[in-house]
Amino acid sequence: MVSNSYQLWKQPNFLKLWSSQTLNSFAEILLRVVVMLEVYRLTNSVLGAASVFAFMSLSSFISSLIVSRIIDNYSMKKILFSVGWLRGILVIAIGGFIYIENTVGLTLLFLAISLYSFAGAWYQPARFAILPLIIPREQYIKANGTLVMIQQLLMVAGWGLGGVLAAFIWYPIIISVIAVAYVVSGLFVYLIKVEEKNLSVKKNTKRIPAWKEVWRIPVVRGITMMETIEGISNAIWTSALLLAFATVVLNAGEEWWGFLNAGYFVGAILGSIIVTFNAKILENKIGIMIGLSGVSMGVLTIIFSFTTVPIIAVLLCVLMGPMYQARDICQVALLQDAIPEERRAGIMAARSAFLTPWNGIMVLIVGFAADVFSVQMVYLIAGILYFMGSLLAFQQTSLRNYEFKDSEKSKMTT
Repeated sequence: MVSNSYQLWKQPNFLKLWSSQTLNSFAEILLRVVVMLEVYRLTNSVLGAASVFAFMSLSSFISSLIVSRIIDNYSMKKILFSVGWLRGILVIAIGGFIYIENTVGLTLLFLAISLYSFAGAWYQPARFAILPLIIPREQYIKANGTLVMIQQLLMVAGWGLGGVLAAFIWYPIIISVIAVAYVVSGLFVYLIKVEEKNLSVKKNTKRIPAWKEVWRIPVVRGITMMETIEGISNAIWTSALLLAFATVVLNAGEEWWGFLNAGYFVGAILGSIIVTFNAKILENKIGIMIGLSGVSMGVLTIIFSFTTVPIIAVLLCVLMGPMYQARDICQVALLQDAIPEERRAGIMAARSAFLTPWNGIMVLIVGFAADVFSVQMVYLIAGILYFMGSLLAFQQTSLRNYEFKDSEKSKMTT
């Protein structure tokens, strides 16, 4: 049944998916922290520790290219369940290889990390695709806001908690907790009751490649073009650029770099809460909301670029958090509604295969630009680019006037 008054937290399937993603996010963040610390201990090298993230990113990119072509042929529920169990097994392997303190052990470790990330690239597209199958349309924004909120909370707490756990708890125990979290995450998905289209029909249907669909569907094309432009702007919020801004522009100590990061995360959490409790308002003019969020980010970023007072810079970061999260959550909900059910996972994987390396390249280019010109100039240009991206939301009719339409029948299964 579809009803505006239907309470999200009373839907068993959503609770199971929420629990699954919470455990998945917790395990992923904790593993990154612990493995990075252990690799740094083994190699005594910052490059060695950074290589963990490089291998993860490369494996995810390669996996996304494959996923976008074949994921639509399989059950999203089975994919999420299988990924949870497979990553649990790979975590045990990672934990074991760390104890082989030689070149062979390190090689096996990075191979296991690559496989872990390769499997993980299947999770987000499948999770994106299954959510609209278990909740009614009018709950898309609220549901995504709730999932993003817990993810942001875990990101804030996870890095600090991971360091503390690594310092005081025996390493095998931490690895065991992470592995169990992944396995239980898979079990929660297994318990979800959902009807999916006949897989034999899906496999035998000749389809347009997912990457072509990204550019064929007007709304998906518009949002992807916005994210391509904003990929340049978003590069300014990397830790390295923020550190340079704190020390060079604000002429403050490194502690203010931490305050800037914390300020954004506080704003992001607040934004998720605001979006979750005002979903109906945002749903009515979702395209306009996406555009206005881009305009707000542009204004605040330009003001930020001229700021020389640390506390004002922190407050601006807090204000940016809700704007960015509102736009991000609305975009995800809109894509879930606009993309046909049988193509959701494949199209999202194709977008990821394009946007992930693009964003990585932009981080390098923006860092180079900050060295050649100035950190302040880079932030000013980023603010202008946020404006340019937002113009697409207002210019494209299909995006500007997009509205959630009532479904003929409920997508809910109980």
